[in-house]
Amino acid sequence: MNNKYLIVLLLTLTASINALQACTAVVVGKKASATGSVIVGHNTDLGGRFVMRYSLVPARVHEKGALMVQEPDAAKIPELERSYSFYWAEVKSYTEKYSPGDHMLNEHGVTLISNNGGVVKEWLGVKYSLKEEGRASELVEGGLKHNFRRAVIERAKSAREAINIATNLIETWGYAMPSRIFTIADKDEAWVLQVVKGRRYIARRCPDDAVVVYPNSLTIGKIEKGDIVAPHLLNKPEDFHFIREYQGPRTWRSDYNCYRWRSAYEIAAGIKFGEVEEYPFSTVPARKVSWEDVKNALSCHRENKSQCDDIIHPFDGQSNTVSVCRRNTKQSMVCVFAPRPEDIVVNVAPGRPCSTKFQRCRPFAGQLPKGAATGKEAYQRLLDHIKPLKEF
Repeated sequence: MNNKYLIVLLLTLTASINALQACTAVVVGKKASATGSVIVGHNTDLGGRFVMRYSLVPARVHEKGALMVQEPDAAKIPELERSYSFYWAEVKSYTEKYSPGDHMLNEHGVTLISNNGGVVKEWLGVKYSLKEEGRASELVEGGLKHNFRRAVIERAKSAREAINIATNLIETWGYAMPSRIFTIADKDEAWVLQVVKGRRYIARRCPDDAVVVYPNSLTIGKIEKGDIVAPHLLNKPEDFHFIREYQGPRTWRSDYNCYRWRSAYEIAAGIKFGEVEEYPFSTVPARKVSWEDVKNALSCHRENKSQCDDIIHPFDGQSNTVSVCRRNTKQSMVCVFAPRPEDIVVNVAPGRPCSTKFQRCRPFAGQLPKGAATGKEAYQRLLDHIKPLKEF
């Protein structure tokens, strides 16, 4: 193959990989928040052809023995007697069966978002293979995929209960994807759950007086008091470090992640970081943080540039894009919690936050994004969520 075309192919493949790993999350503890309640912000960045669909899925009663909509080669999760209603921002693909970028908020005021965790088995010829850890490496029935999110959000009345449900599901079936970072929050608490394929996980609560920012990298290192961890991790030596055990440093120390991490912290929390050995899990902001601060962080372009992707110097033969707001941002969302679920405000931009106007929605007060589905139409979308749009 001609070297010119080989370089183009490699850059295209690299861009595709980066596109799939580019989400950014900002979480604000209730005492750090200008509203006195938790704030959660998120950019969903995905390469390829996607559209945003919004639904308010009704609560449902299930027959005994009923299973959730079956995903190919995935865990057969039983339905509970009753599942809770939830608002669903669905990133719907034209070609893939389902997307990992969905945002969900249930009738009890529990929300869930997620990022690609960035664990890679091989990157530019350098291999990072997960060690065999017995039961911790195993999957049952193919493990948990997209239905994991639904099983959590349809059953939880609080963020803490949701974490317990999530870890019980992981212990039962194992997680099928290489890695994922979940934020699960309510008006009082926000938790970050970091999962690596199998039954490898660690969850930590965002301090009430702090802000948490994470790009596409694990950010929980040594186990601390109050963390919820996989049982096999309790047998690890004192110097066990979750990031270094399961993720190569080219992910968690890459410019691609570090630039976005520093930019979002600087704007949302008013804190500047220089070069660091690893990301801190959280930091106390310089001031109270508003939803507009979070929106501005998610709309960020490095050095005030107007383009949605700021190309930085190549390293290891590849060019990297570092802006938080990107050309492949499919949705930006800032969820502002309130004492009552019907007063929770979801500010949503179905596109790039730098150029798309945010809609102010209160899903459980009947104020939904334009074109949102409800009732039977929303339920049908739930039944069809594993079908790509090209099949409709």
